[in-house]
Amino acid sequence: MQHKSTNAGFSLVELLVSLMLFTVVVTIAVGTLLTLIYSNTKARNMQDALTNLQFALDSMTREIRTGTNYYCGGNVENNTPAPAATRDCTGGASAFAFLEGGQSLTGGGNGRISYRLANERIERRIGTDSWEPLTSQQVRITELRFVARDTDDFLTDGDTTQPTVTLYVSGEAGQIPGLDTSFSLQTSLTQRVRDISADVD
Repeated sequence: MQHKSTNAGFSLVELLVSLMLFTVVVTIAVGTLLTLIYSNTKARNMQDALTNLQFALDSMTREIRTGTNYYCGGNVENNTPAPAATRDCTGGASAFAFLEGGQSLTGGGNGRISYRLANERIERRIGTDSWEPLTSQQVRITELRFVARDTDDFLTDGDTTQPTVTLYVSGEAGQIPGLDTSFSLQTSLTQRVRDISADVD
């Protein structure tokens, strides 16, 4: 009497079907993992950019707000404007200078702090010293624009409006091609030192 074995293996068709299902599941899982890695890298790039930009903008706005004699545009990049000089730029300019409030950084003299865009970075100069980068290399600034209004001093020109500056910054952050994050920021500020007469109605 012949005994029939019940331990039969998989057929070729069953093996191919199971292999195909395994491949589909692995492909979906790897795709999801790559998407998560991409999203995490992009979020980290954005966080790094925002941290660096926040430091730069906080520093700039604090110094500008407490400063005086705003001078926008002109030849700020090459020359330091005279201490008493002021200049509006309602159309915007990529360079800006002002007299520091309190003389803590400039130590007297001209007392001008200047900002400009150069080599895709925001740069700062104190007095007539050399320009120093304010933003990191991970952040590429494509546009820096200052709009200054009512910079005239009341005592000399009868100005009745407090000086204001609006700052526009845009660019990209990140060092991995294809994972860069774009940003565009704007902030407005008013000079803290009173520039108008108390007698103005």
